Amino acid sequence: MVEFMEDELLIGEVCRLAKCSPRTVRHYENERLVSYIAKTSGGHKLYAEETVSIIRTARLLNRLGYALKDIRKIIGLTESKDTKTRRLVKKLRNLLSDTVSKMDSELELLSNSRKKISDLLEETKKCDLCESVDCGKCAKLKSLRTLGLLETRLTQ
Repeated sequence: MVEFMEDELLIGEVCRLAKCSPRTVRHYENERLVSYIAKTSGGHKLYAEETVSIIRTARLLNRLGYALKDIRKIIGLTESKDTKTRRLVKKLRNLLSDTVSKMDSELELLSNSRKKISDLLEETKKCDLCESVDCGKCAKLKSLRTLGLLETRLTQ
């Protein structure tokens, strides 16, 4: 039987720490982002502690819109030992700078959308009390259909 060390984790522990499912761990293993370091005599895979941070990083990058090939590249850069020429640091900094720009754009979009939707909720507060037989002609209904994010008037 293979004894495992303190810094070796079973898949359940990796999942608990990375806040993911075993399916996610296996997916990243199939994609060669993570790998197990040993197996117990019972066939259970053991993972290094760094697996947790790799999975968390990959999931965050995925949420930020990075494709798997880009995630693989970023994680590969962070694991590279070739730091003598500082090209690695420059590449990684450029990627992270692009990420910050994308995040800023997304935050602006979300902030503007949140404001419009909040305004729409305020505008339509009284709709529940409206006694109109048909809401079809109501501008508020048109705004609700587009969540207030699109201009509903065809003419200005």
